[in-house]
Amino acid sequence: MDCSITIYLDQRIKRNSGIYIVKLRVLSPTLGVTKMYSVNYKLTLEEFEHARSKKPKGKFIELSIELNKLLSRANEVAESIIPFSFEKFEKEMFAEPRNKANVIDAFNTAIEENKSMGRLGNADNYQNSLNSIVKFNETKTGKKDQKILFTEISTDWLQRYEEFMKAKGKSTTTISMYVRALRAIFNNSISKGDISSKIYPFGKEKTKYKVSSVKKVKKTLKQEELKKLFESTGSEEQLRAKDFFFFSYNCSGMNFKDIANLTYGQIDGDRLKFFRKKTENTTSEQTEISVYLTPFAHDVIKRYGNENKGSNTLIFNIITKEMSAEDKQKAIKNFTRSVNQGLKKLAKKINIDSNISTYYARHSFSTNAIRSGASMELVSEQLGHADLKTTQNYFSGFEDDSIEDLTKKLMAF
Repeated sequence: MDCSITIYLDQRIKRNSGIYIVKLRVLSPTLGVTKMYSVNYKLTLEEFEHARSKKPKGKFIELSIELNKLLSRANEVAESIIPFSFEKFEKEMFAEPRNKANVIDAFNTAIEENKSMGRLGNADNYQNSLNSIVKFNETKTGKKDQKILFTEISTDWLQRYEEFMKAKGKSTTTISMYVRALRAIFNNSISKGDISSKIYPFGKEKTKYKVSSVKKVKKTLKQEELKKLFESTGSEEQLRAKDFFFFSYNCSGMNFKDIANLTYGQIDGDRLKFFRKKTENTTSEQTEISVYLTPFAHDVIKRYGNENKGSNTLIFNIITKEMSAEDKQKAIKNFTRSVNQGLKKLAKKINIDSNISTYYARHSFSTNAIRSGASMELVSEQLGHADLKTTQNYFSGFEDDSIEDLTKKLMAF
């Protein structure tokens, strides 16, 4: 731990009463700073010495226990902050206590937990859901109330919330995402024992609220569409978008966050080995993914890669290692948005799916690999999926020609 914390009786200012304020003294050798934090105790020197003795007696036993609990909590908070900063320590140590029955507090806890673990995408999803719920509550009550009790959220409340979002023009996908986030908060609070499962408003029963299912949109390009896209020409922005799309497609549908974090040290001849950033904080055992670099993929690295080819150097100028996690996330989002814009312009020009995005590279890889004879297990491994069902959701099915060929082979006695 990058600090030391002690219980301190601040006698720097002489008081006629002889009563002084008890404080936490926090020293950070790395920062070269010592700070004092007042706590809710005022004692005389004699009382303080009795309470802090190795074997307190009588009325000082309980006081000693309370001060030790305070010191223990301060140390736990400090140990959780890496690297240590006084700003974060103050926020964690002296924040207002959470109301376990308050949905807003539960959301904020989930947001902070996900941020601390680097799950910024999850944190954003929770934050967007919370913003929507708070806005609905303001519209319903006519006031900015920072308290929404779990007991208030009934089946009727959820149905009215859904109608509110529909009136705002929210898509079924967005509505489903926000409500699923709220359901996750309910589940988490129940598992912690903060609320009773009896008030759970979700379920398949007629009296419960059922989260709307979202119709899955196929995000796969057929081989002939991929060929048209690969051979297309356009502006510099559009060609760059096309190059990174096919780099992802060539590299087993590599996610753009993983592309942004690639270093030259991960290249071994014609192989590129990496761990998925999405799962680095969610699984105890990560599986290394190894992809084959085609001449095209090598060419993309040569064309857009950094001139400095040190083993720890990021290949592409999408993020920098000095950026904070939040800034990295913004940079990757901006880069992905730029690629998507270029792809859509090219798609419109050559008359293919105008909804094309970077996701299509990942889905197209999985579908076309399976159609070409690769096993679902192999594709799942290349995509870095822990569950085969996730890979099955990526697969858009076999084309009619493939089914016809299979049927003919079955009758070839």
